[in-house]
Amino acid sequence: MELLFFNIFFDIERYSGPYPQLGAVLGLFHKFTPRMHPKFFGVLGYDFSEKSITYGLCAQVILSGGFSTITPTFFGFVSGLLAVKWSETELPDFVYTIAGLIGKVITDEAPAVMMSRSVQRGGANRTRRAPTGGARAAAPSPAQPPRPPPPPPEEAIAQLTSMGFDRESVVRALQQTDNNVEAAANRLLMG
Repeated sequence: MELLFFNIFFDIERYSGPYPQLGAVLGLFHKFTPRMHPKFFGVLGYDFSEKSITYGLCAQVILSGGFSTITPTFFGFVSGLLAVKWSETELPDFVYTIAGLIGKVITDEAPAVMMSRSVQRGGANRTRRAPTGGARAAAPSPAQPPRPPPPPPEEAIAQLTSMGFDRESVVRALQQTDNNVEAAANRLLMG
């Protein structure tokens, strides 16, 4: 779109650089970074927040090339804000299905020590964001009784016992943390 805009309306040399990306990041910064200090500094009776320092530095970079850098930055800024707006909507289920199939083809199986709790338990219940706006809410799934955690993998036990902990404490800590090695190590170190 930006190239079309440049080629139709302007006969100037096109920029070279990451100006659309800078504009997109600036849009995300504008939307998601809060002002912590509204009166961070003042100039000629006007108060500025700490965000104005970032805006000033970006303005220096953006305005350095004139109109050939302002336009792509503007399109990047608008694209960043639109991407945030569109990411708040729920995708159709077939997109998740296709992505899951492609993901299974191109990825390897993770070792049991590194798997998340839901994967170790065999949980196929995928939690997604609730749709926003006027979209309909997903129906809650029927409650299933929690399964007991699987026995700790021997490699996880060996890893923690090599740190000097006794086997019984290691097995108990792994069961209490759903076989999460890092959390079990923290629990054992804390006593």
